[in-house]
Amino acid sequence: MATDFNNVIIIGRLTADPIEKFLPSGDAISEFSIANNYYAGNKNSTEVNYFEAVAYGKTAETINKYLNKGKQIAINGTLRQERWQDKDTNATRSRVRIIVQSIQMLGASNTNNSMDNSNYDNTNNNYSNTSYTPTNMDMSGGFSEEDDDVPF
Repeated sequence: MATDFNNVIIIGRLTADPIEKFLPSGDAISEFSIANNYYAGNKNSTEVNYFEAVAYGKTAETINKYLNKGKQIAINGTLRQERWQDKDTNATRSRVRIIVQSIQMLGASNTNNSMDNSNYDNTNNNYSNTSYTPTNMDMSGGFSEEDDDVPF
């Protein structure tokens, strides 16, 4: 019997500061939106997708503490469709959100030319330009530089 699979990895920038909430149990929640650029070849231009995401627990605490608008991150999670009845129109409404399982903070914030200290190189007294390459990302057995044998 086949098993269904639901996993998403997205790299992008936060469109606003995360919204911090708490469950009645006291566990943290972080809700945010991420902008993801892609090249539209048929239009010969760059387009943007916006995705809503939510994180819980320690991951939410980290997001709420360290991330802000413009920060580039990689998120790994699952897609979840939420459905409800609109109280005013009684229409059925829905949305799809990413339920974040893990995050990786990438380059510096892109707002106001500000840099964060995670990219500061003390030896040269300047900021390094951190970039993502698929070969250095490891999310649950992802890529590694030793994967030279591609089966296709």
